[in-house]
Amino acid sequence: MTTNPNSFMVVQNSTDESRLLGKFLYYSLADVLVEKADFERVCAALNFPYAGRRISEVDAFRNATGRVTRRTVAGSGGAQEIFRIYCRDNMRDGGVYSRELVRETVGLRTNRYEKLANVCYDSSADMMYHDIVQGDPLLDVDQLCEDMERKFGVFRNCLGRSQIDTVLQHYLKSLDALPISVYGKLYFIPRDKMHKVDLFEDLIGQLDRANRNDKALVVNSFFVADDARQREKMASEFYALARREAQEYQERAAYLIDSGCQSAAIMERWISRIEELKAKKQRYEALFRKELTETDEEFDSLQLYQQELQMRAEGIRALKVA
Repeated sequence: MTTNPNSFMVVQNSTDESRLLGKFLYYSLADVLVEKADFERVCAALNFPYAGRRISEVDAFRNATGRVTRRTVAGSGGAQEIFRIYCRDNMRDGGVYSRELVRETVGLRTNRYEKLANVCYDSSADMMYHDIVQGDPLLDVDQLCEDMERKFGVFRNCLGRSQIDTVLQHYLKSLDALPISVYGKLYFIPRDKMHKVDLFEDLIGQLDRANRNDKALVVNSFFVADDARQREKMASEFYALARREAQEYQERAAYLIDSGCQSAAIMERWISRIEELKAKKQRYEALFRKELTETDEEFDSLQLYQQELQMRAEGIRALKVA
C-alpha cells in the first residue's frame, strides 16, 4: 500500500498529548561525512545513545576507490567518444586488497576495457599504494590514484552516510518508529515516544554543522492528530511492516531449524527479536485502539517457530550442563 502523506491530519504544535496520535519525522543525510571524533563529541554532548563504531580500513579503501568518473570527449569529425573511469575488484591476496583502475570506452556493439593501474591496500602494513600499468592521454592517472589515497586518509577517520544512518536507525527502532511506505525516510513515531524526537533533530542539526561536504542535512517533524481516520491509515502502514518483519523472522527461524543450528545463543537472540516484535504489535494495538487481526496468521506461525527455537535452545543448554 502507498500512502499519500497529504491525507494525514497534522498539527504544528499541541500541549494536549491525548489529542495526538504521534509525530511524523523525516530526514535526509545527503552526502554526509563527519569526523569520527566530532560525531562522538556531538553524541556525548547531546547524550545521544551511541555505542561506538570502529571504522574499517577496508571499507575506507573501498569508499576511496568507489567513485565513478564519467566523461564525454569530442573526437575527430564531430564524433564523440564516451568513456568511464572506475575501479573494480581483483582477487584478494591474503591481507592485500586490490582493485584495478579501468577505462571503459563505450562502443556501438561492445565496450573496450583498458587497465590503467592497480590500486591496493595492504592491511598488515596499513598502507595504500598504486602501480600504474599505462598512461592515458586524456587523464592524469597518477594524480587520480593520489587523489584516491588522499580520500582514503579522510574516509578512515570519518563516518559516512551508511554508518551514521545505522546509528540513527537503532535510535528510531527504540522509538517503535514505523516507516511510511511513500518515502524512505519518513517515519511515524507513536505518542508515548514522540518526546524523544527532539533529541534526534538536535543530532541532525549538529551533524549538519560538522559535515565536511556541502549539501545540507534535513530534518523536520510534525504532530499527527488522533482520530479514527488517522488511526485507520497508520494501522494499514503497520500491517505492511509487521507482516514483512514476521515473514523475515519466520524465514530466519526456519533456516536455523533446518540447518540444525547448535548455537543456543543465536537461537535465543532470534527468540528475543520475535518477542520484541510481538510486544511492539501489542503497543500499536493499544495506540490504535483495535486488535490488528490482519497479521494473526503471520504471528501465529511465528509463535510456533519461537516455541521450536526455545525447545532446541533449552535442549542444547541442558546437554552442556550434563
